[in-house]
Amino acid sequence: MSSTFLNKSASKSKSPYEVVVIGAGVQGLSIAQELTNRGYRVAIIARDLPEDLHSAAFASPWAGADWAPFAVTPAERARDTFTFHKFGDLSKQYPGLVSPARWNIYWKDENHTGDDWHKDLVPDFQLLDRSEIPKHLNYGQSYTSYKINTPLYLAHLANTLRSAGVPIIRHRLSSLDEAYSILGPVDLVVNATALGSRTLLGVQDSKVFPARGQTVLVRAPRVKEGYSLKEPLRTDGQRTYIIPRPGVEDHVILGGTFIKDDWDTQPRPETAERILKDAFAICPELSQTDSWEGIEVISHNVGLRPCREGGLRLELEERTVGEGKAGLLGPERGKIGKGRKVAVLHAYGIGPAGYQSSLGVADEAAGKVDEWFTARGISRL
Repeated sequence: MSSTFLNKSASKSKSPYEVVVIGAGVQGLSIAQELTNRGYRVAIIARDLPEDLHSAAFASPWAGADWAPFAVTPAERARDTFTFHKFGDLSKQYPGLVSPARWNIYWKDENHTGDDWHKDLVPDFQLLDRSEIPKHLNYGQSYTSYKINTPLYLAHLANTLRSAGVPIIRHRLSSLDEAYSILGPVDLVVNATALGSRTLLGVQDSKVFPARGQTVLVRAPRVKEGYSLKEPLRTDGQRTYIIPRPGVEDHVILGGTFIKDDWDTQPRPETAERILKDAFAICPELSQTDSWEGIEVISHNVGLRPCREGGLRLELEERTVGEGKAGLLGPERGKIGKGRKVAVLHAYGIGPAGYQSSLGVADEAAGKVDEWFTARGISRL
């Protein structure tokens, strides 16, 4: 939407919206959807829109993505569990977006089994027989989980929101303060700006950092199951995984890397070759020949995961718009109601768990919004 739309909205003495979400990645869209489902009038403002599939600084389109059980804390596991069940519902409604698949997890070291907290959650959990494991590995397990077609999933969320009357507006905010007035005065903003939270004036969270992820998108009609090595990251930041995508294109994501504080968004040929070789070693069906060189490559991809020291920040903070800092944090169009008491719900720093926790995070975030409006007796539209 145009700046004309923004200017007209900002000129109103009362906003037509109760909540403004900043950020249109999977987290921002999921939270906006849950708030809309609960009856809130929501608008989204973002630098990158869901259709911007080639913006490397916008992590959501580049994800694999699957539901994988690497959550550690009780809160992380609760969010992932909630999302797992919701993915089950979505897979029945929209099998082209989310669909079940068998996952095969391998490792070398007998002591590196990890915490199988998920074994009573996922269907078909079992330890693999030695005959079912690649020769150069020693141990394994399998279970049924979910795979996600990330570009289509983002488009689905965006289309659903737009159909419900939620505007998704392209605009680069100069500060957090601006979000409270640009569409007319609102009392609550959801900050889902991911890596943007590192530099957004009014947030500037130094704990936020990128983790460079490089993957290869291939076509492999014979590969219908997912694979992963359950091993520590190598010194080059690489770990092997194979994620088939739902849909008729027979696309499979091969990965990948996790390199902290690396902002480079160009694919590295040596990394791509290692990814293809390592994936072929555990799944020869990827190739049309008896070599990794027979894998049909569609594209080489790099995305920056939005990580944070200490993990996800899901926290409601009360603040005052423009108080004493108008020169730095409040441009003219962000000064409506200067000194006004407002709140921001921060929801960023999820790292590699964006999709698999998204619906659980959205439910928890919406609960915090409900509590804040109720406790303050703020009249809703």
